[in-house]
Amino acid sequence: MLLKGPVKPEVLSIQWSGRRSTRRLQRNNSLSPNNPLLSLVNSGLYEEDNQWLTQVNRLQKLIDRLEKKELRLEPVEEEILEGTTKSHVLVVQRQLSVLEDELEEFRLALRQYMECACAQTGCLHVAVQRFANESRFILYEFWEHNNVWKNHLQTNYSKTFQRGNVDFLETPEIMTTMLLPASWWVLNNN
Repeated sequence: MLLKGPVKPEVLSIQWSGRRSTRRLQRNNSLSPNNPLLSLVNSGLYEEDNQWLTQVNRLQKLIDRLEKKELRLEPVEEEILEGTTKSHVLVVQRQLSVLEDELEEFRLALRQYMECACAQTGCLHVAVQRFANESRFILYEFWEHNNVWKNHLQTNYSKTFQRGNVDFLETPEIMTTMLLPASWWVLNNN
């Protein structure tokens, strides 16, 4: 096929597979209706790719929504639980404001605590964040259920960390807990 006149770079990318070039041509608003490439696309040569075009169009709409950063939550689904302890994961958040002079010793104690907690049966994950330019830490602990966490609090390493925090912290520790459906953990972490 011979093209007359100047051709835009987007049109030169026609070497792609049929589906991609068709989508590119459809999205290119600068192509006129009498353009030979557009008439080739509309002539029916790519009809077998119609199902693919539909899928590509759907994906493009999803990408457009993501680019706009629209947040849409799924509708709430009711989940019926058996009432067992394994139906939930316990999330523990601990906020710790450390004295500047005690920062290095606190970090050592925190590292030991995290290593021991992670080795504990029933501990799913432990993570820590530190605020920039501050000596404030947030510790997140994920436990299989409430009973496992209560047993963890009675261990020697946990008690040692709690006693050390009396000397390391500016203010008392703030601890919050929350139960999440265990199915969320399984779905998102496999």
